[in-house]
Amino acid sequence: MNIPKQTPEIFSILSKGNFISSNGSKGKLYEVISYEDNFHILKEFFGHTGYILEHGHNYYYFSQLEETNTLMEKKLTVGTRYRVTQIAEECFSNERLKQKILALSRKEKMVDKVAEIAGDLTTGGFFEQEDEDTYKVMDAIHYLEQVISLITIEDDGEQTNP
Repeated sequence: MNIPKQTPEIFSILSKGNFISSNGSKGKLYEVISYEDNFHILKEFFGHTGYILEHGHNYYYFSQLEETNTLMEKKLTVGTRYRVTQIAEECFSNERLKQKILALSRKEKMVDKVAEIAGDLTTGGFFEQEDEDTYKVMDAIHYLEQVISLITIEDDGEQTNP
């Protein structure tokens, strides 16, 4: 089996739960995986490590044996750029968004809360930071959307008075 020389770098990224997207800074690695029969070679190679090389819409990731591979629905526009300051301003003016972001971050300032969440999404490979205030949505966001769509909250039978 003739594996690509970039295999250790690919493994290092994917084994941490991150993604390799076609439109990200790791686009060259995406091309390596996509080149000729490399996807099948790498899938077989990584299969011996307990990871399954998977592909979505313009991205690659590892799954494990107990995970299922399903189609992903596109909800966020891939390639869209978001500015932390603009999102923070929107959260100030939209009470529903404000309550949600308050639950997600313990930072004091709204802009710091948004920056923290954007940083977490960047670490996971779902966003890529372009400058201090701007983030770009990566193709891997579809994976996150899939995971969120699988979450079901059971009704505990309790009722609240309006």
